[in-house]
Amino acid sequence: MSVSSRGNETRDTEGRAVLHGTPVSPGIAVAPAFVYGDILDEIEVRRIDASEVDGEVARLRDAIALVKEELLRDARHVSQELGQGEGDVFLVHSMILEDRSVLAAILDAIRNGHVNAEAAVAEEMKRVAGVLSSSADRYLRDRAYDVSDIGKRVIERMLGVWAHCPLSQPMILVAKELRASDTASMDRGRILGFITELGGTESHAAILARSLGVPAMAGVGGILDKVRTGEIVALDGALGVGIVDPSADTRARYERMREAEARERHELASVLELPSVTRDGTEITLMSNIGSSEEARQAAELGADGIGLLRSEMVFMSANLFLDEDAQFEAYREAVEAMAGRPVTIRTLDVGGDKFVGPENPFHEHNPNLGYRSTRVLLDRPDLLLAQFRAILRASALGTVRILLPMISSVEELREASRRLDEAKSELRREGIAFDENITAGVMIEIPSAAMVADRLAKECDFLSIGTNDLVQYALAVDRGSSYVSRLYRPHDPSVLALIARAVEGAASAGKPISLCGEMAGTPAYVPLLIGLGLRELSVSNSRLPGTKKAIRDVDLADAVSLANEAVAASTAGDVGALLGLDDS
Repeated sequence: MSVSSRGNETRDTEGRAVLHGTPVSPGIAVAPAFVYGDILDEIEVRRIDASEVDGEVARLRDAIALVKEELLRDARHVSQELGQGEGDVFLVHSMILEDRSVLAAILDAIRNGHVNAEAAVAEEMKRVAGVLSSSADRYLRDRAYDVSDIGKRVIERMLGVWAHCPLSQPMILVAKELRASDTASMDRGRILGFITELGGTESHAAILARSLGVPAMAGVGGILDKVRTGEIVALDGALGVGIVDPSADTRARYERMREAEARERHELASVLELPSVTRDGTEITLMSNIGSSEEARQAAELGADGIGLLRSEMVFMSANLFLDEDAQFEAYREAVEAMAGRPVTIRTLDVGGDKFVGPENPFHEHNPNLGYRSTRVLLDRPDLLLAQFRAILRASALGTVRILLPMISSVEELREASRRLDEAKSELRREGIAFDENITAGVMIEIPSAAMVADRLAKECDFLSIGTNDLVQYALAVDRGSSYVSRLYRPHDPSVLALIARAVEGAASAGKPISLCGEMAGTPAYVPLLIGLGLRELSVSNSRLPGTKKAIRDVDLADAVSLANEAVAASTAGDVGALLGLDDS
């Protein structure tokens, strides 16, 4: 097909651009692109007449006033939820808008340079950010992000748009990078696929794509320069190929591929009506991973045995604020009622890393996945933790609910969280509010230190749940969202398998159940291995339920145990990949 090449872009025989990247979610889509880019680089410079100057200045001042008002509101809200220090970040941003030299430069560009206000703001903010980013002072370098962000907000208000606006129609989302917060408030029903420059097979965009059952590829260098919003793209997620402005023949070919894929999915869906048992009759509980009450209803329709993971942070991020106890209770209530008696496992707030609540990340850490994240935040803010515990406990009066604590790295952290849970129970008892006195609480095994002391953690909680997405990342020192090292992110590495085996053995020694809720369970090739390692409960995204159930029904337990023993004894991920029939190239 290729007749010329430039980086990871080639040209087909008709001269159309063919993008090549890392396949991260299979599927076919042909749709217009929506480029989620940097608005500072997208603003059109427009010459204005002298008669337009006053109007442009007025638009600028109105936008600045609106952004200042928003920042003050955000500062108050974040101060209440996360403390004064975090709220002060927004006040610092507000001060950027009051810098006389910055404002003077923008006004000069409008009045004397006769350019439109958006272009004047973009140019000045990029200049200031550039100066700061080249500073030897790390604090000043960090402020470059703040300046860029403020510039974007002012421009968006002048244009009457918001960065997190819903998609106007079904589209393929194109971006340099996508974090959880970027897509939290988007209409996911209109996302037909993803193409990103950064990110790997376990990045947020990749996981979301697999959850939605849409194609995606990552690692496409310079993607923002290669596709424009509105251009038609034909995307093959399994191959990691996208064709920009495809010919009529190519569109027809991709459409036939999409229809064939849809038929295959329909045929596979019939397996959902069958029991989740291996060929020899071993029962495997198959649960669903969700982030909303709507996904809970879908899981119930698909016949999931319950919810193995409700990512509560997705509820917060969709609302774009820290929900109070009553608002949380309503969200959890909807999920519990949707499952009609089947268990619902609610993970406490996993904020930090690439996930944050509100208009921006208040932490600004250089290594966020190893920093102020998840349970560490909640133990530092017991008011937030108590409110969430109370909401979950109240929901437990309506059905079977389990509490799951993420990012636990030690027995000490578990004990502190357990004390807070007991405190929440005592408060509800005093207030006469009903909850399930027998509610169970478990620990996520997603840090190697937790896997190593899984036996001791299991003695002090009711169950364990292995989160392979982060466990692989931390065990191999491989950022799961990085396209640069995505080839090294291999869940079947012997070291990861050893940690999983250690966790399973630890749970068994304490007589406690253990499940696995990471993306690994949604990959059919891994299912025999996981069952062979001793896991009897798996939890996957809704779109992966049919494939995982089929894989379960194809397993023979004796063969699975033999496979697991051989895999754990292997020396390299390549050796394990060969056993599983994986392409490790």
